Amino acid sequence: MILIVRILKVKKEDLMSYETENKISMKKFYDTIAEKYDHIFPLTPIQKKFFDEETAGTDILDIGAATGKLAGYLIEKGFNVSSIDINHRLIGKAVQKGIDVMDLDMLKIDRLKNFDTIINIGNTLPHLNSKEEVLIFLEKAYNQLKNSGRLIIQIINFRKFTNRKDENGFLGSLPLIENEHVKFERSYFLNRDNNIIFSTVLDNKIENKEILLNIQHDELKGYLEKTGFKNIKTYGGFDKSLFNEKESLPFIIIGDK
Repeated sequence: MILIVRILKVKKEDLMSYETENKISMKKFYDTIAEKYDHIFPLTPIQKKFFDEETAGTDILDIGAATGKLAGYLIEKGFNVSSIDINHRLIGKAVQKGIDVMDLDMLKIDRLKNFDTIINIGNTLPHLNSKEEVLIFLEKAYNQLKNSGRLIIQIINFRKFTNRKDENGFLGSLPLIENEHVKFERSYFLNRDNNIIFSTVLDNKIENKEILLNIQHDELKGYLEKTGFKNIKTYGGFDKSLFNEKESLPFIIIGDK
């Protein structure tokens, strides 16, 4: 019995250490790209059209709002938008635009009011530490939606990469982001826990790594169904293209309460 208790204690301490280390690496990652975030991830006309068509009701929650680019657009369209993020530098950038972003973890959305649409894009969901936390988030999102409310999630289709793993765990590179303001290189590796190492280089000099939860598209769809979401739709991009697990880079899923 004493041995079992000690083993459980060690496992709990290892988990806490992993979560702390991952929070530190995630903070460093977003701190270093905050100044150029909008040049790396601009809100595109295709994304605007998507949210024009898919945002339901008037009260909206934007999770992982970052610099507030989507929140700002939806506010301009007349929606009542609440926004949350946990990176202070990104929040500061949003504040400079006059957009209020709360410092709140996505697992604490049950502290907020109810919404017509909850949005979680930008591959924010894989920043959770486990698939158990994904289920907890989905349950809380379901409960925070008004009747007939809608959840919109976008993640990276990791299966496109995990199917190509080489002997060194290299999964492949994402398309290079390069313009007059920024150069952003991105690659994926698989670690020993079967999660994704997201490795980046900003402007040929600032290197970062963070761990992303390896949540697959079919797992996420199953979790939405288990939670009670209905009228589920999936896409391979904000252009609403057909999802193909071998070719699509994004995976977008929409579910209604």
